[in-house]
Amino acid sequence: MKIQPSTVMTLIAVLLLSAWAWRQLGKTPKVPEASAANCSQEAIRAVADSIERAILSGRCAKQAAPGKPEN
Repeated sequence: MKIQPSTVMTLIAVLLLSAWAWRQLGKTPKVPEASAANCSQEAIRAVADSIERAILSGRCAKQAAPGKPEN
């Protein structure tokens, strides 16, 4: 039985995607502290990673909300 070239290419693609996904799972976001300088719209837009940007934006929103207790 001969292995088809498309099968080999598919297996290689699956292995590469699996290795990439495994590396992404162990990655921890490096989010800067929520300060007045980091909470400006320009500073938030300058964060390249979308997950880090979302975390920073949420922290800035919590910091700006007056009278709400933090958990």
